[in-house]
Amino acid sequence: MHATSAPARRLATYWKIEAGNIVFLPAVAIYIVHRSAGTISAALVLSCLACSFLLVIGTIVLRMMLRKARGEAGATTARIPLLLRLRWPALALCVAAAVALGMECFDAGPQLSAQFLAPAALLLLAVLEYINYYHIQLQHFDHAPDWRRLMSGQGFRPSHLAREIERWKRTQRPRA
Repeated sequence: MHATSAPARRLATYWKIEAGNIVFLPAVAIYIVHRSAGTISAALVLSCLACSFLLVIGTIVLRMMLRKARGEAGATTARIPLLLRLRWPALALCVAAAVALGMECFDAGPQLSAQFLAPAALLLLAVLEYINYYHIQLQHFDHAPDWRRLMSGQGFRPSHLAREIERWKRTQRPRA
């Protein structure tokens, strides 16, 4: 693809949005909890960390895909090992945030308050980001062909990162 192709232009915008959300989304959640007289709980902190960590991964993936769309040699091979190493800490952060949120709900009972909803929303976003990057492409609303494919009943497809990981694994296998 050419550096000014439609996918390259979209990716050049997407990675910047993803990077900005690393700080923006947790900051908004903390602000909302603080403004509603809530406390900065372990569940909120861990959910912020999980969400931000997955958004960092997303930023790396989108930058990698931008480099690939621009035709840069080795655009994916250098990042795949890093992204594979980040997978387990991302899952661990999501599990820790879920446990902390569960404990908070058990102690105080689930409440429709910013104290509960902010970490729950960030945790949900983190889990969806994990699935969207490492397993299946959930995001279909931003690109018409993807949306048409989904609406036609063809269902979800493996994520771009999942496909790149499979390609990378095939090249890493020793040939007999």
